[in-house]
Amino acid sequence: MEPDRRILHVDMDAYFASVELLGREELHGRPVIVGGDPGFRSVVTSCTYEARKHGVHAGMAMTRALNLVPNAVILSGSFARYKTYSNRVFEVLLSFTPRVQATSIDEAFMDLTGTSGGIIKRAREIQKAVYDATSLWCTVGCGPNRLLAKMASNLNKPKGAGLLMPDDIVDLPVGAIWGIGPGTAGKLGMFGIDTIGRLRTLSRGVLRSILGSGGEEIYRYARGIDDRPVRFFGYREPPKSMGHEHTFSHDVSLPEEYMPALAMVCQKTGYRAREGGWLGGVVTLKYRLRNMKRITRQKILASPTDQDQTILQAAEKMARQHIDEPIRLIGVSISHFVPSESAQLSFFPEKTVELNRAADRVRNRYGDKAMVSARSLEYIQRKC
Repeated sequence: MEPDRRILHVDMDAYFASVELLGREELHGRPVIVGGDPGFRSVVTSCTYEARKHGVHAGMAMTRALNLVPNAVILSGSFARYKTYSNRVFEVLLSFTPRVQATSIDEAFMDLTGTSGGIIKRAREIQKAVYDATSLWCTVGCGPNRLLAKMASNLNKPKGAGLLMPDDIVDLPVGAIWGIGPGTAGKLGMFGIDTIGRLRTLSRGVLRSILGSGGEEIYRYARGIDDRPVRFFGYREPPKSMGHEHTFSHDVSLPEEYMPALAMVCQKTGYRAREGGWLGGVVTLKYRLRNMKRITRQKILASPTDQDQTILQAAEKMARQHIDEPIRLIGVSISHFVPSESAQLSFFPEKTVELNRAADRVRNRYGDKAMVSARSLEYIQRKC
């Protein structure tokens, strides 16, 4: 069956790890993990499918990953190479249609509505063109909308191509729906809802009572309904969040122990927001206890910001209020973005705007540690 809208989701297979394996034939077929030094409590950035078979996944602690696969090859990674190959991939995608909406460095949606030829055939053509240009494999999911195309790519990894229509998903687990994570799936499982077909039996009202405001969206997604357009290349869709984390070499509990790291991650977060042209309206503090339990706290700001000092002020207040036992990780993120150029002007602008602009110019030339706040200085000294 050919859908009326022809939406594709192109997702590079184990992208970071695959880029690292280019020109390293001796590593093919071996479990390879891309990440930091296990001695510094780093996490997995990416891994090959040989490592994934043993349960390794992105975001897992490196020490845990090495317990699962002791013979894994550890590579540090190179963002510059990832960006170079990403540019080549998008050049290929744009040769098929200008409606290419990037969602990350290694995945994008394409709208081929109105083109001729079978959709799976076109997917295979795109797959081959990407491989010919980069020697990297991708998976291509197809459907009448972004939701089903994304689900199709997830189901056909790696190196696959497949099509999903609304009636094809009824027997899939609820976790197959894009946006339903383990927590939401667990809530639904408490009510005996384990498949999308059973999820469809619940009314909007019931789903809202179980999942809150997100229940309305899940009601539509369970029926394969998704009206979001695929934008032209270059369109900037607001990110869901952006932030940074720091993992301590040993557990800490006192403000004087974690504040230098907190100040630095706030500086990095503010810099990233300014570089991207976004203002965030919500600050989220996240920290991990010694038992690996992850806790988050949020604060809604009076007005959206991209200023390090405002982010730190909100994060510090939450940290001092809530952190009352040893932690191994601390991080900050901002969310609920508006573009900087469209933000409403304030009668009382933040006083640090010009200061941060000057600091950014120095950091752009000499690195992010060339100019830091006094509160971050101890963090730099500990690292050096």
